[in-house]
Amino acid sequence: MPFNKKYNVIENAPSQLDWEEYCSKSLMEYQLILENCSDDETVFQKFFEENPSFLPGGLELFGNSGHYPYMDALISQPQIGGVLRRIPDYVWLANDSLTFAPVFIEIEKPSKKMFNLNDTVTAPFSQAYGQIQEWKYILNQPINIQIMYEYFDLPLDMRKKTFKPQFLLVYGRRDEYDGNHLRTGIRASYKTDDIDIMSYDRLKPISDYRQFISCKLSHGTYNVLNIPPTFRYRADCSEELVSMNGFYQKIDSMKYTSEERKKFLKDRYEYWCRFGRMDSKGIICGHEGE
Repeated sequence: MPFNKKYNVIENAPSQLDWEEYCSKSLMEYQLILENCSDDETVFQKFFEENPSFLPGGLELFGNSGHYPYMDALISQPQIGGVLRRIPDYVWLANDSLTFAPVFIEIEKPSKKMFNLNDTVTAPFSQAYGQIQEWKYILNQPINIQIMYEYFDLPLDMRKKTFKPQFLLVYGRRDEYDGNHLRTGIRASYKTDDIDIMSYDRLKPISDYRQFISCKLSHGTYNVLNIPPTFRYRADCSEELVSMNGFYQKIDSMKYTSEERKKFLKDRYEYWCRFGRMDSKGIICGHEGE
């Protein structure tokens, strides 16, 4: 028996920002703050909330999952742990068919140095790397894993998957070690099978992340922070739309988005929420959208 599509896409709707144009605009903004605000971490915190596609890990950090992260969202400043509690800068609730591999991300202001003049690592880098080790310790405790499942209100099918957290430290600039074999080797030695280290120079928009928004979690509620201008309503992203709080209100503050496009997104919001509440069996949920 053939599947039937049970949704309608508006043809010739006001379109989302073209991906190439988004890359051009966002990279220009990114380079500007790297040049002028490298000593202010809060500027970058805000930038990544507005541009979640710059941070790797949504489709896992090691390997490349074919599954979108839970809630299709980068989550800002979540909590982990119980008695020993920590607040990473971000997390992607990445997963695949067998594994739940949340990617916890720590960023430090770009002006921080990794190396002293004698090529030993600096105290600020050791402290930042030590935070990652603390997170690993916390998430190695079964009680803390259960606390995390409850905190993120994860569905049962995700809780049944093998738990393999991954970690990313965004630290420093490439020119500090580029071309220096000793420093490059030392930097590489801090990478493991579940920890990656990237300089700010490596970050750029990832095209597979154009649908992902940013959220902040409060008492089990996913509150929308920002919607990227490349977002489209899609059948396979509609269930998450229903579970988000404040999406409709955040349409007004979308960057690089025309008023016509914002009005269209508002007008179609209830339609896609109704669709998201439907039983999805027998529905082809492809990538076409509006």
